[in-house]
Amino acid sequence: MAFGGVVLVVMVQVLVELLGWWTLPLGLLVALAAVGVLLTIRASRIREIGRRAAVAVLDTLSPAGFEHHVADLLTRDGCRRVRVVGGRGDGGVDVLALTPRGARIAVQCKHYRSRPVGPSEVRDFNGCAWTDHRADIALMVTSGRFTAAAADFGQRHRIQMVDRELLARWMAGERILPGIPAPRRSPVDVSPTSGDASR
Repeated sequence: MAFGGVVLVVMVQVLVELLGWWTLPLGLLVALAAVGVLLTIRASRIREIGRRAAVAVLDTLSPAGFEHHVADLLTRDGCRRVRVVGGRGDGGVDVLALTPRGARIAVQCKHYRSRPVGPSEVRDFNGCAWTDHRADIALMVTSGRFTAAAADFGQRHRIQMVDRELLARWMAGERILPGIPAPRRSPVDVSPTSGDASR
């Protein structure tokens, strides 16, 4: 350690003699900037490790637990009347909610550990979200990933597709809901159409 300090002092003296005293403050600024960049990179890596650990917990949830987790995220983001309606006779939707401005949100949750969500599942949700539940926002959330065809279909039909990566960002506090449109009608109750599972 002492040898390294001596080498550093000698290098600084040589640079000052060769280039002048103005190099000393410039060198300090460069060193401080380098330390700042290294600390920022380290903090980013620590956040990413925390995000991955949080997402890994999803794999321990049951499908119903996953639906409740998504409902909790909507509640955290200010949604009202958040209801978990998944299960038998759910009409193809697992969670219903109202945005703070009264727009309806219909959510389909797919908690798959080993296979991606395919286009047929997105087509089924598309049919019921807009027609049966008269949603203003359709959100399809998976703890895994979507096939390319499923993601393409969802994008073409205005379904917000939330895969594992986007879900991790949402869990970390990022708001993922799109610019929330004003509802097309006055707010109405988002009670499940059948069944009585609610939050």
